[in-house]
Amino acid sequence: MANQGLLAQNKPAANTNTLFYSAHVDKSASTMVNVANDGTASDYSVALKNFDQKLVVDGSANAYKLHEYDVITAYKMTVDTAFDPSAQGFSGGLQITSVDNESKFKFESVIIPAYVELFVKSFAIRQVTTESVTGTFSVGNTITKGSGSDTTTAVVYGINGTILHIGPSTINGSGAEFTDGDSISNGAGASATVSTGGVGTASNKFAFSSTSGGTYDLRLISADNGLALFNDRSYRFNLSDSSNTGAVFALSTTINGEWGSDGTAGNADDGTEYTTGKTTNGTIGSSGAYIQYAFSSATPAIIYWYNSVTGTAANSSFGGSEAYITTTTTPTFNEFYIYDVEGTWTNSTSTFVQNSITYTVTAQTSGAYGYVRSYSGNNLYVIKGSNSADFAGSDTFLDNPKLSTATRSTVTVSSVAVATTAVEADNYIIQGATNADHAVAKNTSIVVGPGEKLIINSTTQNNTFSLIGFEDASTAFTPRTFGS
Repeated sequence: MANQGLLAQNKPAANTNTLFYSAHVDKSASTMVNVANDGTASDYSVALKNFDQKLVVDGSANAYKLHEYDVITAYKMTVDTAFDPSAQGFSGGLQITSVDNESKFKFESVIIPAYVELFVKSFAIRQVTTESVTGTFSVGNTITKGSGSDTTTAVVYGINGTILHIGPSTINGSGAEFTDGDSISNGAGASATVSTGGVGTASNKFAFSSTSGGTYDLRLISADNGLALFNDRSYRFNLSDSSNTGAVFALSTTINGEWGSDGTAGNADDGTEYTTGKTTNGTIGSSGAYIQYAFSSATPAIIYWYNSVTGTAANSSFGGSEAYITTTTTPTFNEFYIYDVEGTWTNSTSTFVQNSITYTVTAQTSGAYGYVRSYSGNNLYVIKGSNSADFAGSDTFLDNPKLSTATRSTVTVSSVAVATTAVEADNYIIQGATNADHAVAKNTSIVVGPGEKLIINSTTQNNTFSLIGFEDASTAFTPRTFGS
């Protein structure tokens, strides 16, 4: 027996609806309610609710896929390591416990981001072939030749073996352009010599970064550093940097798009722009400019980027056989919904282990969570989960289609029609009963089922309520998460 004896006791303030006892969805209780009067006769009421709150949700009647027992949650958690849910055993209802055993939560589902932003800049890129290499050069390094105030520098945007792909040079003092035989270094222990005939001709290329001020990378396929994206989400290519002025980033299923593989527009090998799921905003090279693509299972496995301005011959260099994105059907995630949160989870400190991998919590967005009791029209009756806050107007959460491949819709709470401690007329099991001076009213055979709760009220603060009985585990209420 999980619990027995005194399950709850309360002397409520006068005329105040008070939550007396609540059974979690995995518990039930067989009880009696004793009401002991302290000397001044007072009326009392007891209500038995099978829900916590009655919510009014947006949309047309029955617009959402919500069913009894569905888990709903607005509580988000982010971890430091992206994971494949199937490979790492993350499934709906999974109980997660912190490494120190002090905190818990249940996993609901992964969160597909609204979009992933990639920042794009264009550079005049030269290939510099090197020899006698010591140490390791990396993308983002600044290479230097010369000394003192007479130096020449350039940023590395790609590496393929001993070939460095560098941007425009900055020449200081009496420095000179990079040329054969130059000794170069990265200031971090790496050095090399420029090979004979090793400095190539500059051509325009797009480079990518996950942040606007981050390291920009050509993402060279030949260096096994290609741009691999997931086909379950949208990608926003931020083109606001002024280096993109006059260029138009585009995608195609053909190498170099409208230029074709020969780099000359107007020939038989020319392709067409890929526009499925494409949206645009602003003027390229100006603040707020982007091109966004909603990738899906129908997106090709290989898709090429290029500059679609075909009126300028030099623009053909932006694309080519290496300039392509691969899409994968095995996405990873680092943000997910949780519910039934216990203890304290602290960002950057709290950790847990799943399938032998340690994850650190990096961010949380608190929100209400719970279970659907019933849904009809625009009325949604909910049971709050363990330690959940109340749902409030404007709260949002996802619905729960029975088909695991279906698209989930966002539900918005328009208002709260019945609060946690409020009752509807048909919730009363005792209403306005009088308890005489120093009397004890015994109300027996009250069964509180999974997710149900007792609300009490006394017209004056002269009645003490005691709940006595047995509480035990129950499987009558079976929570359902998306995909289960």
